[in-house]
This record gives sequence, C-alpha cells and structure tokens, in this order.
Amino acid sequence: MLKKLRIGQIMDSLWLILLLGLLSCVMLWNVGFSSITALMGTKPLTANDDLSDMVGKYVSWEVKYPVDEYMETTKTTKVNGVSTGTKKDRSSWLVLDEDRSICLSIEVPNKRYDEMVEQSDEFWDNLDNDTYLPSTGVTVSGTLEILEGEDLDYFESAMDYYIGSYSEPIVYHISDGRIHGETLTNIYGLTAIGVLLLLLALLALVKTLKDSAKKLTKEYLAANPSVTMDALEKDFASAQQKGKVFIGRKWSFSAKLDKLILDNSQIIWVHTGSMRSGRSVNFYVWWEMLDGSTHQVSMSSEKKCTEVMESYDQFSHILTGNSSEYAYLLQSDRETLLDIKYRGQMTNIS
Repeated sequence: MLKKLRIGQIMDSLWLILLLGLLSCVMLWNVGFSSITALMGTKPLTANDDLSDMVGKYVSWEVKYPVDEYMETTKTTKVNGVSTGTKKDRSSWLVLDEDRSICLSIEVPNKRYDEMVEQSDEFWDNLDNDTYLPSTGVTVSGTLEILEGEDLDYFESAMDYYIGSYSEPIVYHISDGRIHGETLTNIYGLTAIGVLLLLLALLALVKTLKDSAKKLTKEYLAANPSVTMDALEKDFASAQQKGKVFIGRKWSFSAKLDKLILDNSQIIWVHTGSMRSGRSVNFYVWWEMLDGSTHQVSMSSEKKCTEVMESYDQFSHILTGNSSEYAYLLQSDRETLLDIKYRGQMTNIS
C-alpha cells in the first residue's frame, strides 16, 4: 500500500516540479547573464577605450554632440487583435565621437527624445556661432554593439547627407536602457519570475519529500488508535481503483489527497465539478465530510471524475451527484442534508 501511494505522490508532483523547473531554467537562461550584467553596473566608456574590445559589454557614455535623428521606431498597440494606434517608441541618432573622430549610433526611448533634441540644438547653435562646444551631455547606458542590416543603411544615408561618403568599416551602436536587446524592465521582470518559479519547484519538491505516504499514514493511525496498519493494508488490497483513487470498503485512498486516507463512514456527499484556469479546465472530485471539511482530487477528464463519484453509490449513507439542492443545504442547512441519507443509514448500520 505505502509503496503504491508513495509512487503515486512522486508521479503526481514530478510533472509539476519538472514543468516549473523547465520554465524557470528557460527564463533564467535567456536573461540570467543580462541580469548579472545589469546588477554589476555599467563601465564608463572613456576616450582611451578601444571600442572593438568593448563590444558586448554594458557601457555608459555621455552624448555631447548629437548630429541628427536618422531613424525612428514605432510600436502598434492591439487589443483583441484590433489596432488602437501607432506611437513612436524609440529614436536612433547619429552622434559625433570627437575623441575618436568617428560617428556612433545611439538609440534612446521616446521618453528621452526631448533630451536628445535639446542637446542637438545646443551642439548646432554653438557650432554655428563658433563658440565652445557643449561640455556636458546626455548619458546613455546599454550594450555596445555593431550596427547591422537596415539600421546600418539608414545610418549610412544620414552620414552621406552630412559629411559625404563614410569610410569606417564598423559602426558602433548603443541602445539606451537595453542589454543585448532586452530592456531592463524585461530583464528584472523575467529574472524575478524565473526565481519565483524555481522556488515554487523547490517548495513542491520539499512538500513531496516531507509529506510522504509513510508519514501521513502514521499520522492517521495516531489520530485513530482503533485502526491498525493491517486493517488499512487489507482494505487497500481489495479496494476498487478508479484512476488514482482507491475505494475500499472502509476507507478511500489517493496519493492526490492531502491527507492520503479518508474514512468512508465520515463521508456525507461526493460530487464533481470543474474550474477554469486561463484557457484550461481542471476537473475535480470533492468529498464533503461529517466534520465540515472538504477534500478534493483533480482528474484528467470529467468522465473519470464521474466514475469515481458513481463508485460511491454502493454506500447507502453517502449522497452522490451534482445537486444544487445539496450544495445549498451544505452551506445553509447541514442538519437537513444529513437527514436525507446519512443519519438514517448510519443508524441502521450501527
């Protein structure tokens, strides 16, 4: 008995532990290194740094000389598949790096667009008036990357417009507030979710190891001194199995039950139902007990739940079926509910 129930407990928890662990690993693998990078902070990009050695690193740089915006990125919001409008999301700028005599590409979120415009205006005003160039600028932080694809084409078009042909073979790019393409909000959010899922997996594992079939059976025997282990073993051996529920003459057993064992003489009503969780539907069998407690197990289908419920028709004192009247009486008038079947039949039995 204990071996079967223990295996049932492990198998019932194993899929959940593996699922939570897998989801946690996927999330942490995708953003784990980025999260560590974000926590370690940025490395200020100085005039002495070789940009080729800094590619892939999380850097900060003070943008003093923005020449012009060369590209904007928009974002379309949809509700139930219907567009609610398109808004500017990010803007990319052609920026002069005077220390290296090259131009860099800097991308900022739209909320920082006005900062870049003001800095650009100050740069051009000072340049046109032959005054000192700005000594301070807009600090951006992000992974230093190499600009490629369509973004590079837009950048080169802007370069052609302002200074003619551009001979630099590599264009370096910093996307403000992003590490390897992910925003800091996503990185911290996914990391938090990944850690939470990992903790839930560990908690499920600890609970499975802690509440073993042997321990729960010992607790039941301690609470019911008149019951012996031999009696439980014999009843389990002759029990009718319905899915993961074993229905004996005196007791019901299931690895999916929190208490593992139910005394059939204390059951007053067995019914079934379902609960929706997101897009999925979970099916349940519920046992209503004489002491007012409710126990439940989840099953893979409504049919299996019904098979378990109908197996209790063999007991003359137990109500079965999904009656709205029984549900009302359970909440509002338990005495009348007990009078329907339980009291009379249990009196005859005793």
